Amino acid sequence: MNREVIPISKLEMNRGQVEGLPKNPRFFRDSRFEAMKKSIEDCPDMLDLRELIVYPYGDKYVVIGGNLRLRACKELGHQECPCKVLKADTSVAKLREIASKDNISFGETDMDALLNEWDRQELQDWGMELPEEKKKDPYKERFDAVKNEDAVYPLIPKFDEKHELFIIQSANEVDSNWLRERLNMQHMKSYKTGKVMKSNVISVKDVREALENCHPQP
Repeated sequence: MNREVIPISKLEMNRGQVEGLPKNPRFFRDSRFEAMKKSIEDCPDMLDLRELIVYPYGDKYVVIGGNLRLRACKELGHQECPCKVLKADTSVAKLREIASKDNISFGETDMDALLNEWDRQELQDWGMELPEEKKKDPYKERFDAVKNEDAVYPLIPKFDEKHELFIIQSANEVDSNWLRERLNMQHMKSYKTGKVMKSNVISVKDVREALENCHPQP
């Protein structure tokens, strides 16, 4: 494989013109393509470090790896690109393999390490796509910090597997107070603290007793 600097006029994007080699399947959204152009414009030396991979085709060269970089270079007005030139007798099967592997990213990014140890603005300027920064919600942060162990009224009591949990949803305070009155939950001993207080947690046994007291059996 030779390294050559080839005029852009002799480079063609892979449109499926080589028999047996499908056209390049990669594309970028406009914003991502603009980021690539900016990356090349800011650091053109990267083209020398990662050349286009091309295949001789008549008096031109078909780009096997780096089609989007070629498109970006054309729009930036580059006259030539550094390339690695495959041999003319390279099999179509090998061309397909190279084209596919050039588009595969095997690694995964540890986003926590990336965002904590690298400069976010620099990464974005270099064209890296990052998740949107989450807006801080002080109330939600305080709410999420409360655990069942700390709450006066635990959200979901910790039962073992032999128990079932039922949830009754109320959309307003009137309905909530009606239910508490009907089930005698306004003055109920807390399963957590043993104190008598207004409760949002009740056992089926207590529900049954409350309903039977409201409607005594004949």
